[in-house]
Amino acid sequence: MGGQLQNPADFQLGDKIRIRSGPHTGVRGTVRSQIDGQLEVQVGENDIINVPINNVTNYSLAARRAWKAMPKRSGRPQGNKPAKRMVSMRIDPDVWDMLQEAAQHGLIPNREKAVNDWLRERITQLLSHED
Repeated sequence: MGGQLQNPADFQLGDKIRIRSGPHTGVRGTVRSQIDGQLEVQVGENDIINVPINNVTNYSLAARRAWKAMPKRSGRPQGNKPAKRMVSMRIDPDVWDMLQEAAQHGLIPNREKAVNDWLRERITQLLSHED
């Protein structure tokens, strides 16, 4: 995708993108709409910016293309990571916002990984002192 013109028809509402040039370089967001070669992108929880289509990398499109290219008869490759369990937790909004800010600054890879790593580390400590 780098450097080539992108087809506006390839973008879908909800696609995850990263802005690769311009004043918002490096910012990630979600496509909300598309008008005249511009994408309306939601970044953060409430911020909306307009970006030219050719200034973004569309991660969702890349994933769709990879799934299409994979032969159906062989099935999807199994990951070597253990399956994750979906849970629902209530996290204070300010904590969630700080995690997002840390991820945007590259201080953590993403909120999910940071929370998993920190919980695993602390629980391991607690359990090792149980004896």
